Amino acid sequence: SAHSEWYASMLPGMIPVALLGSAVYLVSSGLQLLQSQLDHEKFLDEARDQVRQLEAEVDRLQEER
Repeated sequence: SAHSEWYASMLPGMIPVALLGSAVYLVSSGLQLLQSQLDHEKFLDEARDQVRQLEAEVDRLQEER
């Protein structure tokens, strides 16, 4: 039939496109996950630094007392 001929001619050409699209999607998702993880690590580093500064200020104020 005409439909089966059309699918037989089109489907083999569509497989590489589907595989490439899937690969691009997976790489993009992986990069977004990595970016999220790096943002979280940066936030934690900044928070730890702020805690250290506040602890140093508390120590200084206690010594002044």
